[in-house]
Amino acid sequence: MTVLAAPHSGEAVPTASAPLAVIVTRADGGVTRIGPITAPREAGAIHASLTRATTIPEKASASAEIVRFNSAEQHLPLLDAEVETVLELMDDTEQGVEAPFPNLWDRLVAQHGLTVADALMRVALAAGREGHRPPAHRAAPRPSRSRADERFEHALREVLLGHVGPGGISPAALDDTLTSIRHLAEAWARSRPLHAPGS
Repeated sequence: MTVLAAPHSGEAVPTASAPLAVIVTRADGGVTRIGPITAPREAGAIHASLTRATTIPEKASASAEIVRFNSAEQHLPLLDAEVETVLELMDDTEQGVEAPFPNLWDRLVAQHGLTVADALMRVALAAGREGHRPPAHRAAPRPSRSRADERFEHALREVLLGHVGPGGISPAALDDTLTSIRHLAEAWARSRPLHAPGS
């Protein structure tokens, strides 16, 4: 059960019928607000994803709360599960894959789950490699690709470690498994058409 946080100054008491927001506060004092979120269940799912146990220091040291949406504050909107959205925001300094937590990847996973987020990111990365970005972004530098791959591998490593048996897995075996998965995923991404999943 998700407990709504006490209201901040100037905010009314959160209710199930009012639009909600998830506020993330990082260890460095930075704050990111996500909203409006009209469904309490969706707000709860986003909150749970952004606060789940992790080995990523920036995420582990952050806190999140659900509050009533305050239109007077600047919020990041919910993300569509569209490749075009990922391409548009991937290199954005405030929302992209190199932005502070919660960045584009974290928000995609929180809203749409790891499977959808991974599919969107891989199609977007493949589109970027093939030069199929929208014209306004085609000439933009792509420093985010390696960071996106790094975050994906970290997330995948956590998933694998979370599903191993009581005997565990050796570091070498884990690295070999990640390398094999990466090769398979890259081959899959190259074989897929360059459009959003399901379109």
